[in-house]
Amino acid sequence: MSGRPVQEGDAVTVASLRKRGVVEKVFADGKVRVAVGSISIVCSVDQVSPAEMARAEPPVKVKVLAQPSARPPTRLDLHGMTVGEATRAVEEYLNRVILSGGAQAKITHGFGTGRVQAAVHELLGRLPVVRAFRLNDRNPGETDVFLA
Repeated sequence: MSGRPVQEGDAVTVASLRKRGVVEKVFADGKVRVAVGSISIVCSVDQVSPAEMARAEPPVKVKVLAQPSARPPTRLDLHGMTVGEATRAVEEYLNRVILSGGAQAKITHGFGTGRVQAAVHELLGRLPVVRAFRLNDRNPGETDVFLA
């Protein structure tokens, strides 16, 4: 690059690809790692030139947890699941409820040893999308969840 040295965050064009990217790392040996779309490549600093903008935000990598569906089930039943299976199921279920525009969810965990219920309540307490949750008054083996 002409002018100032390449810096992390610079928007550049990689000559060999003819694609725009963002410098992720500058190495002491004259090489740079550039994020181009969803891939990162390492090339010589001589192979990059300034792009239209002097600085750019690094690319955001997004993980899709679930695809939107018409309507998720009205409740999630965790009977017979381990704590790990139950927490993964709750995350996936709440994601589907949120993507479908739902504001409430019911999670049936049962009584048992109480480990699944405790793990689910601990998870719900950490999720920013959960406005509130409580044991169902009529069925203490079920938790009502209210989403933000």
